[in-house]
Amino acid sequence: MPYSDEESIAVAFATQSHHLGNFAVPSEAWIRGEPGQQIFILPWTVATLKDDHHVADRQGSVTDEFTDQVMSATISYLDDSEEPDSA
Repeated sequence: MPYSDEESIAVAFATQSHHLGNFAVPSEAWIRGEPGQQIFILPWTVATLKDDHHVADRQGSVTDEFTDQVMSATISYLDDSEEPDSA
């Protein structure tokens, strides 16, 4: 990613599961900061964040394996020839 020392790519987390195409973050995917309730990923909501402007503090971290699953699902929205990994 260009400007990787200044920017991050993020997807939205939600506390409700009524959005089609979302998927739950399993407990074992959290490295730190697991919230007290179930969290869902919305892989179609991608944003570029300026680290010094948009990021005040991290709420948590997930495993590389889970990040790869999210990335695959996000790519599937951009390239319909890709099949997302199922959880």
